[in-house]
Amino acid sequence: MSTASSASAVGPAEPHVVPTRLRRPRDVRLDFFRGLGMFIIFVSHVPHNIWANVIPARFGFSDATEIFVFCSGMASALAFGRMFDESGLIPGLSRIAHRCWQVYWAHIGVFLVSASLLIGADYLLATGGHYLSTSSIAPFFGPDTPMYLVGLLTLSYVPGLFNILPMYLVILALIPFVVWLGRYGRLPVAAFVLSLYAVGTSGIIDFGGDPLAPEVWFF
Repeated sequence: MSTASSASAVGPAEPHVVPTRLRRPRDVRLDFFRGLGMFIIFVSHVPHNIWANVIPARFGFSDATEIFVFCSGMASALAFGRMFDESGLIPGLSRIAHRCWQVYWAHIGVFLVSASLLIGADYLLATGGHYLSTSSIAPFFGPDTPMYLVGLLTLSYVPGLFNILPMYLVILALIPFVVWLGRYGRLPVAAFVLSLYAVGTSGIIDFGGDPLAPEVWFF
């Protein structure tokens, strides 16, 4: 019997199916608590607001910022940790670098949009420059603008209320090192995190936040 007749007797060959990796579903718990943290942060920054007296910071050792940062760290671990495990070092580093690039330009964009809104409000409301002059970015528009422009692009100028995205950049940059430590167990990771916290709160590794003033990154 020929090969063709044998194949027809058995039946048509099944098509080759390329396995696809199942996408991990979003953890709605992280989304919920990140949203809750952002809402509490918003409430606490509204002036003359009685609800600011009942935020978590009034009753414990942490506040909504810690909630948001913890959830962001968990989301980063889920998003990028699996990449290192399944694809290896180079793809993991490439994705981390790409994400850092996105966050960096998001930070620059937030600064420029905020400055534009303040300038626009002063112009439309004829305030005489009140909003811009009383904001944390007022020095940027003074006689030392070239110095502050370089500082903005190099993250050596991080004015008040613009600290979160630079902080997230540092967290992202630490992920490859933490993943590498995790290959040796949980104890080295815990020791590194606790040591970093102790050194960070001591002020030894404060990052400069103003090229012409003794300001540091708030976070």
